Amino acid sequence: RCALDVKVGLRVRIALFFGILLALALAACGDDDREASREDDPAQVRSGVSAARAEVDRFLARPHFTAPGPAFDAAREARGRKIFEIPITSEVPFIAAVEMGMRQAAEEVGAELIVYPNQGEPSQWAQGIRTAIAERAGAILLLAQNPELVGPQIRQAEAAGIPVIVLRTTGEGESCPRVGTACVPAPFEQAGRLEADWVIADSGGKANILVITSNDARSTRPLLNGLMAELAEKCPRCEAHFVDVPIPEWANRVRTEVQSALVRDPEINYVIPIYDSMSQYAVPAIRAGRATERVKISTFNGTPFVLGLLQEDDVVAMDVGENLAWVGWASMDQAFRVIAGERPVRSERTPLRVFVDGNVDEAGTPPRFDRGYGNAYVDGYRKLWGLTR
Repeated sequence: RCALDVKVGLRVRIALFFGILLALALAACGDDDREASREDDPAQVRSGVSAARAEVDRFLARPHFTAPGPAFDAAREARGRKIFEIPITSEVPFIAAVEMGMRQAAEEVGAELIVYPNQGEPSQWAQGIRTAIAERAGAILLLAQNPELVGPQIRQAEAAGIPVIVLRTTGEGESCPRVGTACVPAPFEQAGRLEADWVIADSGGKANILVITSNDARSTRPLLNGLMAELAEKCPRCEAHFVDVPIPEWANRVRTEVQSALVRDPEINYVIPIYDSMSQYAVPAIRAGRATERVKISTFNGTPFVLGLLQEDDVVAMDVGENLAWVGWASMDQAFRVIAGERPVRSERTPLRVFVDGNVDEAGTPPRFDRGYGNAYVDGYRKLWGLTR
């Protein structure tokens, strides 16, 4: 009797199990059918392409300066103070360009900018903070790295009365990191959307994309959020493949990864290195694979040498640029506010500009890190800091 009950119960459970599997399979088929129908809908594809093109067009013109907060006397507290800046790595041209902007801003108020060079190792960032503490810095700026990796050292600096400003690790709309005195977010999600939008518009909604990421940079998260959301919403026929290359490995791995991907999938027709300094390794890989006629690069940062590639070479076809001098001035604005005892601003409102073949010459020939965006930010920040009347 007991054995019979077990057998019957087992048969019932087996029947139920396969019934559930069948229901899930039918539901999945229904989802697949709906997805296939969505992908084959020409009107939806045209709508996505049109919306993507309109978004790119919005960012083709020179941006305007918008004051991030109230005016204050920056020079009164910052003059003569040492401000230490520790970047995520000194090996990336983007970083050097931002630091030039920081130096310009420091000179405006009579502060001394001290850059702590490194090769992207958290132990080096920690040593930089300890050095800044020993030098009695007025403030410490951490550019682009994950501050959680040096949390104890940040707390030591703050205990010594030195504010720590975390730069460009979060996107606008995100909260500041849990460690640090203040932060300066960046328009990462918008940049990621524009990287995708240009590809959607240029391909007519039919792109096969290789996306190169660097997940060791905290800013990668909002960049990818914007990029993937835009592809999902506006390009149901697009395919995207992802490969992650940590920043210290760019020189050794980006070229290899791109070449391998192009061999594995000869249908790839777009490469999105989410940070444009990767292009110095991605472009040679595309050339070596004899794919320059079919593959285009869409990227972000506006680093001068990449804008030069856009001017000279059809491989780099679009770069979402930031005025890197402007980014440096904006970073220093937040530092000056904290040093002066002012309330930190939530956003420095640094703008983006899309560079393509038709407008890239406005960045200079050869391009410069502070060209192509106008000079309104210089007068704007000088007025905010009480340097003009």
